[in-house]
Amino acid sequence: MLKRSTFWHLLLVLSFPLLAPAQDWEPVLPFPVSDISSRQILDLYPDTLEDRLYIGGRFRNIGSDTFRNIVAYDGIHFYKVLDMNTCISAGCSGVFTIGRYRDEIVASLIYFEPQDGAPIVGVGSWNGEQWHPLGGGIALEYLNETQEYFPVTAYDFSIYDDNLYIAGYLPIIDSLPAQGVGAWDGTQWHTFNLFEGIPTDAILANSVAKYQGNLYLGDNIVLTVNGETLSDLIMYDGTAWQKVGDGLIDGLTNLHDVEVFQDKLYVAGYFAQSDGNPGNSIMSWDGDQWNDLGGGVCGLGIIDDLFVYKDKLYVCGLFDCISGIEAHNLAVWDGTKWCSIGHSTFNQPVNTIAVWRDTVYVGGGFYQINGQPVRHLARFVGDPSGSVCSEPISALEPVPDVSSDLSLYPNPVSNMLTINHSSFKGSIRYEVVDLSGRTQWSCADCPDLQEVLVADWPAGSYLVRAIGAYGVVVKGFVKR
Repeated sequence: MLKRSTFWHLLLVLSFPLLAPAQDWEPVLPFPVSDISSRQILDLYPDTLEDRLYIGGRFRNIGSDTFRNIVAYDGIHFYKVLDMNTCISAGCSGVFTIGRYRDEIVASLIYFEPQDGAPIVGVGSWNGEQWHPLGGGIALEYLNETQEYFPVTAYDFSIYDDNLYIAGYLPIIDSLPAQGVGAWDGTQWHTFNLFEGIPTDAILANSVAKYQGNLYLGDNIVLTVNGETLSDLIMYDGTAWQKVGDGLIDGLTNLHDVEVFQDKLYVAGYFAQSDGNPGNSIMSWDGDQWNDLGGGVCGLGIIDDLFVYKDKLYVCGLFDCISGIEAHNLAVWDGTKWCSIGHSTFNQPVNTIAVWRDTVYVGGGFYQINGQPVRHLARFVGDPSGSVCSEPISALEPVPDVSSDLSLYPNPVSNMLTINHSSFKGSIRYEVVDLSGRTQWSCADCPDLQEVLVADWPAGSYLVRAIGAYGVVVKGFVKR
């Protein structure tokens, strides 16, 4: 599924300290050194039928071999899945989601023109030898109210009752108004109109799931249905769309993934308790009410992907701590407690996580783990017994949201900067970095109230990060 780069991604990448060597992780892809910044792994799909790991994203080759955006891996060798011979301007933007429907692999393909057959738009199916479209496919491009064309594609797949549900930037599917969601029954498409007619701007949905018989659609959605404002996470009960939880998550923004786990619907992304949500970046819905998971991500953080395996929920994204335990970008939830997965720092966010052959695989735009070259795809080879776990959630004290309690003044500043963060328990470490990531000043075991002389520093923007028991909190200031 699609993972976005935002200012917060950059801000948080600059805040990660190096804590452990990279031997917990083993590289998988032999990417060449050049052009690593533009490469991304966006989705991992462990296919149990073929016992292969399908890897999707934005890349053109692996080592010296040409593989465009999707490849199959058997643990030793890579196998070509997509032989793209033509590509429109946005058509090489990557494969965002992969799955299996009946006897074929399905993948999001913005635009692909096979050597034989009709062009494939938005989503295609692979029978092991060639690609083909699903019905009439998705409209090629969408013209919004500002007269800009956007490519359309799928961002998430889910299978229920032998139907393939897709979510994405989908204004029209096979000439039917879709508005972000549709279902393929193997013969034809079905859509669930959020409102009649074609709107001036299409709905972008990042995720879709069915829970307790109802269809849930999630992303940063705001629309009006029958005079009622619906936002972020909406539910279709078979007749009409409605909000979830009596609007308890009106403050939710950027919902990245939804998954069913232990008879609850888990939602994850970038949202905060301070906006009225039960949790930070992750929480669950039981059909009647929202549930916190020990406070979720500490302070400011993002969860991009959820993956269920053997009664555990694996999460990844961009964070330093979850429910009070140290966990860098990766964690696992068993229904009662959180545990870390190794102690490693990635130089870019982790976009996707999966378990294949009982081994955790992660993918993203990263090309270093703890300063060592590990490019875009890695598997965990560390000792799981070294993981750090929280106490059972029922026994935990509530974890406060301390992200807004870091004070910097005056701001802008020309001489003496005062830093104050009174919410952290125990010792605090303050660091100041410039926007290139270079450390300008730091102190360990700092007092809550700390003064920093900045008179001789170059003018410009800087970031202060406070590191303590609840993770990392970051705030910027300007030196005049």
